[in-house]
Formats: sequence, structure tokens, C-alpha cells
Amino acid sequence: MSLSRALLCLLLATLPSAQPVTTADRIYTADQTSNTITVIKPLTNEVLGTIALGLPRMTNVLNPQYLQVVNIHGLGFSLDGEYLSHVSVTTNTLTVIRTANNSIVSQTSVDRASHEAFFEHDGRTVWVACLIDRIETPPGPSKVLFSPNGKLAYVNHIKSPTISIIDVATRKVVDTITGLGDVFSSDMMISADGSRLWAVHKMIGKTSIIDLETRTVVTVLDTGLESNHPNLAIINETAFGFITVAASNETRVYRQDTPSSVPTFLKSIPASGTEPHGIWCSPDNKFMYWANEHSDTVDVVDVSTMTLVFVANAVPPSSNTTGRENLGRQGLDKRVENRLISVTNSTKATALFTSRELEGLDMTYVATAICHGCSAEVARFTIVKFKAIVPIPGELGCVVAPQVLSFLPFFDNYDIDSLELGLD
Repeated sequence: MSLSRALLCLLLATLPSAQPVTTADRIYTADQTSNTITVIKPLTNEVLGTIALGLPRMTNVLNPQYLQVVNIHGLGFSLDGEYLSHVSVTTNTLTVIRTANNSIVSQTSVDRASHEAFFEHDGRTVWVACLIDRIETPPGPSKVLFSPNGKLAYVNHIKSPTISIIDVATRKVVDTITGLGDVFSSDMMISADGSRLWAVHKMIGKTSIIDLETRTVVTVLDTGLESNHPNLAIINETAFGFITVAASNETRVYRQDTPSSVPTFLKSIPASGTEPHGIWCSPDNKFMYWANEHSDTVDVVDVSTMTLVFVANAVPPSSNTTGRENLGRQGLDKRVENRLISVTNSTKATALFTSRELEGLDMTYVATAICHGCSAEVARFTIVKFKAIVPIPGELGCVVAPQVLSFLPFFDNYDIDSLELGLD
């Protein structure tokens, strides 16, 4: 995988039964850097290949005649598992893919700043969250989830501390849940029984716990800086919440006995890679999958011991396909390295440096490095300069640069262990 944003999807809340993982199931990840969707067989944890929806970054995507998509991001699926929906956040494109043979069924232009999309229960209608709305909600709708019976849609926002509840049949907002922990909520998850919803606030490291039976906020948990995605599993009739936390490279696990009770922290599961992001559970609640955004890997955790997009029955035996049709290798088998470095003239500032191999160039984020063979003397060159402008909530006078990009032939020319970052 070549992941700039790694998102996973799983048929959990809408499955008719909690069947175990079989050879027909698939995990899908959205790979922004390579503009692909990676297809994984969870029964064997085998990467089958990638669906290329566009060209890799910094190849031909800036060509005025370029007609493919840019920045693969949100993923969703139909109730029967036959179709996968995908949103490209730069070209504002909704793509529908047939899961049996990985073929593109349709591509539709949607409104500006589209983020994530999901199929309505009819299997024919896809709801897309956009900053420009067709169903009017508060500003910045981010994600759409449906109740288990398909009658209600829930929408969170990145500009409003609310959850909009929409009647699917009438396409009208029928209620609003207020009092969330922050105005910015880019991701959320609903439980399989539709009784609770967890909305993550990435910018402040908190998560709002919502009782959908009373439509009220139970509490706001402090879940850690850069809390990303939540998911829920039922273990011995008790709900457990899993939240990926990028800043500390872990997934935090909480227990919630009832929808109205305050969850209690259970344990932290370290990620094998860097910055865990999208997370989904298998339909039988036995395995949790999350993608490590800066390592291009997927972790698989046994939920019983607590030691991506997953679509159940995506390639059923009756489909007469192998599940490998229309797959390639774009974005796979590329080098990626991560280093956490200290700012040389600062007391506590650090920066995560990621170098990811692209087609002909490598994508880097920050710092300077020593050049190999540039001269007889050791030569240090600036890779990129940037300004940190995003305030850190609760840290007066502290700012960050969430992501800075630089493209150059890095791996064969620079020493990754010589990276330095300093203030001008």
C-alpha cells in the first residue's frame, strides 16, 4: 500500500448475522499517495493487489488533460457487499466499484470538499458528505452513517458541535444532537444495534460518547492527541470502543456497559507502525483491523486477547470470479521510512519525518539531511522550509504544522539518519 490517508471499511452494523471471516471477504484501504485502493484477503492477510483509479502523485496529475481522480479517501459499501463506494477529495469524484471483479461501475462528480460516502440501504443510492449540501445541515458535514434499519442517517460536522439526524424517506433533518466536545468531528461510528455513537474530535484529542436512545451526549472522553477513528465491538454482550491515536501510535480500548454509562479505559494496544488511522472490526467481533498511515501497513488484532474497509461476502463462490480481476501493483512494494527528530534549537519540539517512495521522486515532509557524494566535504542541504501556524488547543503560544510536503529523489541521495530540524 502507498498510504497518505489510510482508511478501512467493514460490514459490521448492517450484517444480518455475525458470521466468521471467510475466503469471500475483503479488506480495502484508500491510498492517497498512489491513488489506488488496496485489496486484502483477511482470511490469509494476503495483499491481492490494487485498483488504480488515477496516477501516482507528482507524475501526470497536474496535466490539464488529466481526467482521472486525485486523492483517494473515503470508502463505503452496499448492504449486500456487492459494491464499494469511494470519494476522491481533490477531484470531488464518487466512484462505485463492483467488489466481485474490482471493476469500476460508475464515476460521478459531486459537490466541493466531499469527504466520505455511504450506501443507503436500498443499495442504489449513495450519500456523500460535502461542505456544500443538498440536504441542509450545519456547516461542514463530514460523514454519513445509517441506523441498522436504514430509516435514519446520522451526520457529523467539522464546523459544528452537533450530529444531524435525517429521516431517509423524507430527506429531512428531524432532530439534532447538541453539546459535542468540539466543533470539529471528522469521523464517527455507530454500534451494531444502533444504540450508541462515538464521534472523535481529532483537533483536541477527545471523543464524544452519545446515547442514541435518548439522543444526548453522555460524556466527552480525553482519548489522546490526534485521536483519529473509532470503532465498536461486542464481546460477551458488552460494548468495547477502540480509538486509534496517531500522536502516541496506539489504539485505546474502552468498555461501555450500557449506552448511557460513561466508558472506562481498559488498555492501550501499541501499533506496529506509525500513526494508526482507519479502523474496522470483523463481523464476528473477533478481529480488529487498523491502517498505519505513515507506514503503509495494516495491523490485525485478536479482540478476545486485545493483543480497513472490510466488506463481507465481497466475492461469493457463486460469482464465478477469483477476486483478482482488474488488480495491479501500483503503489505496492515501495519504500517508506519514518524518523521522529527533535528540533535542534527548541526545548521540547519534535517532528515526524516520513519519506515515501513514489514514481521517480520521494515524498518527504520536513527537515534537512546530509547529501551523499555532493562534495568532498559533508554537505547538508535544506529539504523544505515551512511555518507552523495551527494552534495547539490548551497549549498557549504553541503551534504545529500538521503536514508539510516536499518531493525530491531522497532515498538514493540523502542519509535518513542525518535528518535535522531547526528554527530560523
